Amino acid sequence: MQDRPTAPELLDSVAEYLFGELRPEVPREHRFKVLVAANVCAVVARELRAGDQPDEDDLRLFGELLGERVDDVHSAATELSRRLRAGEFDDRIDELAPRIEEHVRRKLDIARPGYVGPTGEKAP
Repeated sequence: MQDRPTAPELLDSVAEYLFGELRPEVPREHRFKVLVAANVCAVVARELRAGDQPDEDDLRLFGELLGERVDDVHSAATELSRRLRAGEFDDRIDELAPRIEEHVRRKLDIARPGYVGPTGEKAP
């Protein structure tokens, strides 16, 4: 393990370079690709900083919502989605919706911090 700069700090630097310095210099038709690369670096840096905590929080949440112990966050999310689509939670949707928003908020904190939704309000 290296000391400084850390992996997230290195990725932040690459993202800043790509967005701030390189993007204006590349031909117009390639600027979007540079922006995507900068965004990927920024997202990965945030994922590294967050560590395992978001997945642990989602495992706990999905286990509570499904009413069973879950070991894999992706399988649990798939199962929860399947049951929601099948209408198994229709009678509990008012209870589940705010809990599912917790999961979405965690994802947005990594993918799009400060995201403002279509209503113009910051995501909860």
